[in-house]
Amino acid sequence: MNVVIIGAGRRGLRLAKHLIEEDKKVIFLDSSSERCQQATAKLDCLAVCGSATDVEKLKEAQVADASAVIAVTDNDETNLVSCGIVASEFPEVKTTIAAIRSISYLGQESHHPILGISYIVNPDQEAANRIIGILRSGLFKDVISFPDAHFMLFATDIKKDSPFKDKTLIEARKEIPGQYVIAGIRRKNKVFTPYGDSVIKVGDEIAIIVDEEESKDIFTELNGPVDDSRIRKILLIGATRITRYLLSEFTVQERKRVTLVEKDEATAREFLDLFPEILVLNASITDEAIWEEEKLYDTDLVISVTENDELNIIASLYAKRLGAKRVISLIKTNNNYLQLATHLDIDAAISTTNATVDTLVRHLRGSTIETLHTLFDGDLEVYEFVIGRDFKYLDKALKDVNLRGRIIIAGIKRGEDENFIPGGNYSFTLNDTVIVAAAHRDQQLVQALFGANAE
Repeated sequence: MNVVIIGAGRRGLRLAKHLIEEDKKVIFLDSSSERCQQATAKLDCLAVCGSATDVEKLKEAQVADASAVIAVTDNDETNLVSCGIVASEFPEVKTTIAAIRSISYLGQESHHPILGISYIVNPDQEAANRIIGILRSGLFKDVISFPDAHFMLFATDIKKDSPFKDKTLIEARKEIPGQYVIAGIRRKNKVFTPYGDSVIKVGDEIAIIVDEEESKDIFTELNGPVDDSRIRKILLIGATRITRYLLSEFTVQERKRVTLVEKDEATAREFLDLFPEILVLNASITDEAIWEEEKLYDTDLVISVTENDELNIIASLYAKRLGAKRVISLIKTNNNYLQLATHLDIDAAISTTNATVDTLVRHLRGSTIETLHTLFDGDLEVYEFVIGRDFKYLDKALKDVNLRGRIIIAGIKRGEDENFIPGGNYSFTLNDTVIVAAAHRDQQLVQALFGANAE
């Protein structure tokens, strides 16, 4: 599979790394010679320097031979026009995906195709969806929910006092009952899918998929008591597009409990007009006086989503120091801060890049995938499939399907109310939603088994 990526920035590079590890050929097209040189120096790829709206440059980038073209520059117009040109001039390209932030292009539905483009992905909305998932989970950690199945996914470190320490998966299941599956383990930067005799060790990071109703119990067992007190006050820092999406998802009653701090007067006034229920403060969050005058520290949740990563981290830490109960920080431009945030007193750090790349990869993998999420820097993948009539193992028992010890079937949702962890006698049934976990290196096996191959 050949993929042309328009834009060799942070999203393009992360996406390319993911695809190259799958033995896909990647060619960048970028207007900056410096970015092109950096891409070829860091990755095993080709790069063409030039305009993505120039048909001749598209030809030079071998678009005609590509299975997919993905435009992820920081310019909406470039992404939109370049993908539109590809859809029009290169009909042999099966998939075109454009990253578009401006809501003026998207209307009410961010994935509505226009100009013949297969998919439109909104990075800001993807990040906002991650934050909403955390709020709805009640755990206030970097958890991921699945829209079509009542399961949640989160990662946690195994410390010396962990109840899982030095236990095999079989022993852990006996001693710590519940609807959960350990879907992956990262040990000394190596990721693997565990089996029953795998021993969990101090220093491991484990990925857990848990039934939504039991999430707090399992989370408490691993991380200590969950503060499930009611969220009375929310402080939003920065009036950005992500803020707009968040406020749009809040109910009117929830918005009445929100204070928004924005230093730009015109933007502050715009948000007050859009959401009259909220309290808008036209001030700089770096002004110590505003914290005391408005008692901003007296809040249950701080969500910092400015365009500045450093400001988001500093403001969150400052709020926590002054007494805020929980804080969520947006990491928009520098993913290196994610690891830093896990060692600081930040409850959840949300990466716009990671959220966007997960969605881009899902579209590339094929139409049978409802969602795709990655953990451990992309080395573990968790899929959500819906079993269709063309599924090759329809009505077959799980024990009769050779998963080669590399794929974990972590959860099943059947109908509206039935949620369970499958055993060997489970039979793949039409319209079941299946949660599947595997190491990234085994993604081709997942595609072969579940028919997710986009090619």
